Amino acid sequence: MRLRKTAIAAAAAAAAALSNSCWYLAQGSAFLGERLSARPLARLAAAPGADPRLAEFEALIEDVKTFAHEELGLKATGHYRRLVLTDKGYVADVVSATADDSFERHYWRYPFVGPLPYKGFYRRTDAEREAKRLKERSMDVIIRPVDAFSALGIVEDPLYAFMLDYAPDQIAELIIHESVHATLFLRGEDQFNEELATFLSRLGAERYVGTRYGTDGELARARAARREDAERFRAFLAATGAELERAYAQAGPERAARLAAKAAVIEGRARLYASREAPLFHDPAYADFDMAKVNNAFIDLYRLYEEDLSIYERFLKGQAGSDPRRMIELLVELAKRRGGRPMKELLANASAGS
Repeated sequence: MRLRKTAIAAAAAAAAALSNSCWYLAQGSAFLGERLSARPLARLAAAPGADPRLAEFEALIEDVKTFAHEELGLKATGHYRRLVLTDKGYVADVVSATADDSFERHYWRYPFVGPLPYKGFYRRTDAEREAKRLKERSMDVIIRPVDAFSALGIVEDPLYAFMLDYAPDQIAELIIHESVHATLFLRGEDQFNEELATFLSRLGAERYVGTRYGTDGELARARAARREDAERFRAFLAATGAELERAYAQAGPERAARLAAKAAVIEGRARLYASREAPLFHDPAYADFDMAKVNNAFIDLYRLYEEDLSIYERFLKGQAGSDPRRMIELLVELAKRRGGRPMKELLANASAGS
């Protein structure tokens, strides 16, 4: 069960030395130090006695980058040429939070990129300290590992040793996701930014697998099983979130009543998940997932990345004629002339008129 999500790095980390904030100094130093420690992948792959997987990995990365640029129209960058040699199985821990009796999302403000609904930490203890602070303010909190950060072109994004174990479609999805951020990122449009990257990375990975490995090959079948599991899980969480929204509305403004309604909904949904949904998953990690432990922040994470991807699907098939390159061109044009209006709303209106 791969619940990790990529995240946009606060671009101000690159200027951490100029900040008096302890967080910027600590995380910025780790962020830059990690990138400075990255070694050229080509050189590592060519070294005598090198792990043969490195050469295969380098070829895969270059092929995915070429595909993302030529087939999807994403910005060609000099990213993903260097490898961080680490024993850690992920990059950083990211904290997200909401109110504990609603889905009101908590934001942190950063220079250059504005407010974002997450905050990253290179040390788990720092993330836990932030989570504790937020919980004391009556918030639901989730700490999640992420396997990539996008620095939005400010510094080169590296690869990590743990990615050698990823399947080709997972590599494709990860690189395409971050490449979308590098191609189009709108300040203050976190929902649009993440949903667009999620939609295009999944579409791109599926097309990549089809063209390179065959639409009915082993990798395509494995990906289809993973996607079926992920979609079933997402749909159950979406329904849980909708039920919680109704419960909060019916409970009224009394905090105690809202929390009691929340507990009842989650308890009931956990029983339903265990009895009806769990046996249907391919991956045991989904089947064994303890739905009783979810909270507003966990559900909101899925809303952030994929609340409604059908808008993007309609825009692709309508205005863009099913051509991802044309979709990117149109979105960049729309972003330039949006006049401060919400991008997702403009996209939905354009799709409705197709």
